[in-house]
Amino acid sequence: MSHAVVSVFALAVLLNVFYFDPAQSYESADKYNTCELCIKSVCHRERHHDCVPGGGDYTLCYMCNKQTLDKDQQFYTQADCQKGCSNPALCKCDDACWVCVINGNAEAMRCGDVSQVYDDNCKLVPNKRQ
Repeated sequence: MSHAVVSVFALAVLLNVFYFDPAQSYESADKYNTCELCIKSVCHRERHHDCVPGGGDYTLCYMCNKQTLDKDQQFYTQADCQKGCSNPALCKCDDACWVCVINGNAEAMRCGDVSQVYDDNCKLVPNKRQ
């Protein structure tokens, strides 16, 4: 029985070591229990980041960092990416951010649905950044 436990543990370690997250973007999000808490947060009020519906019963305030882990430039909108990228054709949507993909894996990037954001009254409105 102990050999089985060791084998399962070794497999779990190997899966963690070789796990690869295909998302290249470097974004972060603060999680709030309600839209109202997100709207009142420093993330939204002072830093002007969007509050969006989460995948469950929560709200996220998301932020796209200036660079990805691969050192590619990152933007909030496609238009900003095309303005800031040396080759606008290299702009690719990755989750909630736009990346000027020079070093990263563009084929692994997928857009997230941020077509709607909360306004200051917690009503869903079209995202103006898209």
